[in-house]
Amino acid sequence: MSVVEIKKLTKIYSNSKIGLSLIDLDLSPGEILGIAGEPHSGKSTLLSILAKKNNHTSGSIEYMDDIKIGYFSNDITLPKKMKIFDFLFLAFQLQKINKANTYIVIINLLKKFNLDQSASLKIAELSYFEKTKLILIVCFLNNPNLLLLDEPFFGLDDYEIEQLIISIKEILHRDMSCIISDDKLNNIESIATSIGLMFEGNLIYKSDILSYSRFAGRKIIVLYAEGNLIKFEEKLVYFMLKKELSYKRDGSIFKITFFSNKDLEDAFFFLSDLIKRVGLTIRYMSSVASKVDIQLVDLVQGRLQLGRPHFQSLLENIDALEAKLEENE
Repeated sequence: MSVVEIKKLTKIYSNSKIGLSLIDLDLSPGEILGIAGEPHSGKSTLLSILAKKNNHTSGSIEYMDDIKIGYFSNDITLPKKMKIFDFLFLAFQLQKINKANTYIVIINLLKKFNLDQSASLKIAELSYFEKTKLILIVCFLNNPNLLLLDEPFFGLDDYEIEQLIISIKEILHRDMSCIISDDKLNNIESIATSIGLMFEGNLIYKSDILSYSRFAGRKIIVLYAEGNLIKFEEKLVYFMLKKELSYKRDGSIFKITFFSNKDLEDAFFFLSDLIKRVGLTIRYMSSVASKVDIQLVDLVQGRLQLGRPHFQSLLENIDALEAKLEENE
């Protein structure tokens, strides 16, 4: 059962500009889909339509029964003169959420986003980052099973993005599906379980995070180790649950894929430190890179500088490139 299923979704504006073109998308329960693409690629249009804030021209959208949607957008206006707690309590009432523990829910969410000490402040006194967190709290008030986050990292620095990702991860659970968009892939890799890429209103690529990491040829390290492998694997499981990495084990051989903002050098240092603490002996450690990565670098980095004449040829060659990746493994 899909949380939401989209078939041939199209949006054409009154000036004949195409916002979305024949989008097909199936979101599974618990899936966190990260969508990247340049500005005006259709990310915001897609999420606003799914949030029922915008109409589509053609195609179909089917939601699961009892769908509850939480929607974040930077376009949302906050009442500056209201206090934070009063605003959240009002949001509860406007959404007609029937919960006896209203105060507890609000306080817990404020703590998750480190705003509990600011609950009595007026919204006008908040920084841009704090206002972003406040809008996100509203998204979680009704405990949604479909969370739509349209560029929540916009305007934030690297530290603020990292803190926001930690807060969101702490709240997401297996019964909550999410679509999160951003201009930059590295902002969503550490939180997503699947990756989608958009270009000129088209969803040109969608894959689970492991296939994407192989497809992109990024931050994958293979090592052959001896020693206390059980303890080493326990450490890997811990970081996997934090969605910082994933791994596959075949005897003494580990293939580790990093999803965080670490570059390859940082990934090596991270593993070296972990290996030292566990006390393993490393017989072999190397990164994995595909021979066809160079053909895909613009695509996977979200820098789609392709002219229209080349766009269709790229789509036609995606399957062939993936086949080459399979041969190289």
